[in-house]
This record gives sequence, structure tokens and C-alpha cells, in this order.
Amino acid sequence: MSIVVELFQVTKALYDLLEKPIARESRDETIEAVRRLLLQRDELIEQLKPPYTDEEQEMGIEIVSLNETINQKLEHLKQQIQQDLKATKQKKMANQNYVNPYQAISVDGMFYDKKR
Repeated sequence: MSIVVELFQVTKALYDLLEKPIARESRDETIEAVRRLLLQRDELIEQLKPPYTDEEQEMGIEIVSLNETINQKLEHLKQQIQQDLKATKQKKMANQNYVNPYQAISVDGMFYDKKR
């Protein structure tokens, strides 16, 4: 099997994995699978050597179009993770303020008495 065909299969598997909705509970497993597929794809890309047949060139065009969608899906996944981290941080701060409400009192202003 040629490297281009293997690369196409790995790219297609990555595309199929990212097309499914990712539940928060299984996100870690999905990220690990994406990481493995990306590493495998990276190794195959390093092994690519021209010349290519017409069929391999067509697969290359398909790989490029799949790659654009994969990049969009990965960016969307990254944004979801960032939002979850931000929400977790806000919950943590709210919980700390609830447990110790006087801890974060700032003393950045002063009161001046105008009486003489």
C-alpha cells in the first residue's frame, strides 16, 4: 500500500472522529485518539516522496480539503476546552468568595473628611 493511500486513510479516520459530537465525559479519550492519529499522520507525511500517480494526486487534493475541515473542527474543540476552563476558574473564584467573603477586600480608595 502506498504512503498516500495510508495518509488518506488516517486523515479520513481523523475526519470521521471529529465529525461526531464530542461529549464532555469522553473528551479526554477523544483528544487522545486525535493525538495518536495526528502523530501517525505526521510520520506518514515525512515519508512522502514524489513522483505521484494521477490517483495519488487526486487523493492528495481530497486530503487537503479534509485537512481544512479538520483544522476547523480542532479549533472548535480548542474553543470549547477554553470555555470550560474559564467557567471552571470562575466557579472556583465564586466558591472561594462564598467560603471567605472578606478575603478579597481591596483597599484601593480612601475617604477624606472635609471638616476642619
